[in-house]
Amino acid sequence: MAEKDRKKWDAKYLERLGNSEPSSVLEKYWSLAPVGKALDIACGNGRNSIFLADKGFVVDAVDISKVATDQLAGRHSNINVICTDLDTWDIQPDRYDLIVNIRFLDRRLFPMIQDGLKPGGILIFESFMNGKKDKYCLKKNELLHAFQPLRVVYYEEKKIDQDEKFDQVASLVAIKAGKPLM
Repeated sequence: MAEKDRKKWDAKYLERLGNSEPSSVLEKYWSLAPVGKALDIACGNGRNSIFLADKGFVVDAVDISKVATDQLAGRHSNINVICTDLDTWDIQPDRYDLIVNIRFLDRRLFPMIQDGLKPGGILIFESFMNGKKDKYCLKKNELLHAFQPLRVVYYEEKKIDQDEKFDQVASLVAIKAGKPLM
């Protein structure tokens, strides 16, 4: 499965590397996190990783696409590029001040994302929703329930002008309880 997924995403990024602007929810809420270690899950072309590195974060940028990660490698000294299959990759506990998950959904990672945040760490998560039963789309209020142990700062479900398959997103910004470890 990993090789099939890698080929699919490599082909996508060969055709079009994607938007270079950081996610708007990230731009709005990144400053809630203490500047330190960040994780960009399914980083793609690295638009969010570069934004965070420019703000002083040391970023682990993870994606399955070799095409995308090769484009990102070496672009910023604060970015550690990891080309791997997120279906089998594990997030280390208490490692990150900020975890960003934009337009990617792997429910297996939900508990690891929570555990991967340091006390006081911030989660910024945005993914597609769809009324149909699509395993790659969130259900109504799913993010709220999945990350219930975190303190929610911002949550919204809204329609977007994307394409006919994915026309809604859910966005969540939340803080892990506790004071940051100094």
